[in-house]
Amino acid sequence: MIALLTTTDHIKLSAVRSILAGEGIDSELFDTASGALFQVLIPVRLMVTDADRVAARRVLRQAGFVEAADGDWDLAASAGP
Repeated sequence: MIALLTTTDHIKLSAVRSILAGEGIDSELFDTASGALFQVLIPVRLMVTDADRVAARRVLRQAGFVEAADGDWDLAASAGP
């Protein structure tokens, strides 16, 4: 398995897992045992299989995410008017 996303943003984790699941890509969360007290300090890793790595990245890009150098994915800034 590889870390597709590393973040302390649990809303983003939930959204990304839902997007991936909608495309039939299974994911697991690692490093969740830190407890509620440290959730904002200790990043959680969203893991996918090596076989799903390319498809998962493609799906996130299609959903409007861009990959950052720190292992996180952020929504791309819209061009706006």
